[in-house]
Amino acid sequence: MPYKDPTVRRNFQRQYKRRRRAELAHPLRGYRAYVCVRFPNLNVGLASFVGGFLITDRPDVQAQVERHPEYARFIFPLLIDTSCIPTDE
Repeated sequence: MPYKDPTVRRNFQRQYKRRRRAELAHPLRGYRAYVCVRFPNLNVGLASFVGGFLITDRPDVQAQVERHPEYARFIFPLLIDTSCIPTDE
């Protein structure tokens, strides 16, 4: 039996619950938004800015944008407000 020891099971359950709460905390948690003021239709890897904005939840695209030579010169991150609770309406 994998959880024969109650302390091992308790620790596993605590870690599992912490991870799930962090994942479910807010639906926009993994998203990042970027604005490019000089090149509004810039292509970065697999993604492209539309009208100067790029919003993505993919870590590989986020890394490509942040490694781009124009990052912090013409490409800037935007803060996404996660203080509100989204509704279905």
